[in-house]
Order: sequence, then structure tokens, then C-alpha cells
Amino acid sequence: GFALTGGLCIAGMFAYIAGSPFVFIELYGVPPEHFGWLFGSNAFGLIAASQINGRLLLRHRPERLLRIASGMQVLSGGVLLIAALTGFGGLWGIVVPLFAFIAGLGFVLPNATALAMMRYGKTAGSASALLGTLQFGIAALAATGVGAAQNGTALPMAGVIFGVSCAALLANRLLAERPASPLESAKVA
Repeated sequence: GFALTGGLCIAGMFAYIAGSPFVFIELYGVPPEHFGWLFGSNAFGLIAASQINGRLLLRHRPERLLRIASGMQVLSGGVLLIAALTGFGGLWGIVVPLFAFIAGLGFVLPNATALAMMRYGKTAGSASALLGTLQFGIAALAATGVGAAQNGTALPMAGVIFGVSCAALLANRLLAERPASPLESAKVA
């Protein structure tokens, strides 16, 4: 469940990577030389959120942070979808929820990865390879979906982002088990 949660959120990031050049440059007329600033600001948001996540882990369990971040990603994905459907907010109606979604990855990815790997100390290499394969396999499908659904609007990108964020939230809530604590893992080994 934790691996699937992280994989689905990475799929949202790949949907953004696949769709944002068209949306920003072609649809909203952002000059290509300025696209990097928008893309870079989202990268900055992800890095900043990762740093905040590290500090929050001193006081909160990773399961809790993951649950909250997954909900926030659904919210930002929903706002993005509404903006894509209605045109509300123009360019900023797309940029702001995208920033929130991508920044949310800074909370989702480290926590989902740590929780997914927690029980696999002796086989961490194999578990990590399987996790990466799952994540990038789902991400490739999402990026392909954005391209295949291209209709001259922001809707394919927004729809995939909203869809995978909802699926990630469901995977986290329904499939993710509470991992064994390090003490419990030591008893099993």
C-alpha cells in the first residue's frame, strides 16, 4: 500500500512533466525561455517541503504526515481539475495548484518510501528495485495517458493528476498496513 501510494504520486509528477510544457507554452503563451522559471519554482517547492517534512518527523509519525499530505494532494489536484475545466484563474489557476501538488511530493515520497522499506532490512536492495520499478512503471503509464488524451486543453494533465492523487489516497487508506516498529522487526529476525 505504501509503495503504491508513492508510485501513484510519482505518476502525478510525470503527468505534470509530460503536460506542463504544452499547457504553459502553447496554451497560456508563456515564452519558452520563461518555462524554466515555472518548472524550477515547483522543484524548489518540492525541496522545501522535503526539508519541512524532515523537521516534522521529529514530532509526528510518518504515517500521519503521509495521510495528511495525500489528502492535500487530492485537494490541490481537485482545484487544478476545476481550473482546467472552467478556465478560472487563467495561468495562475493552473500554476498555484500545480505548485501545491508538486510540493506535496516532498511529504509523500520520503514517508511512503520509508514506510514501504521499513520491513525489508535484509533484502533492502531487492525491495528498493521493486519499489522503483513499480513507481516508474506507473509513472510511464500516466505520462502516456496525458499524451494519448491530448485535446488542446489542460484537462488531460489535470485529470491524470487528480485521478492518481485520488488513487494514492485510497491506496494509503485501504492497502497500507501499519509497518512493524524496528523493535518488532528485530523480534521477527
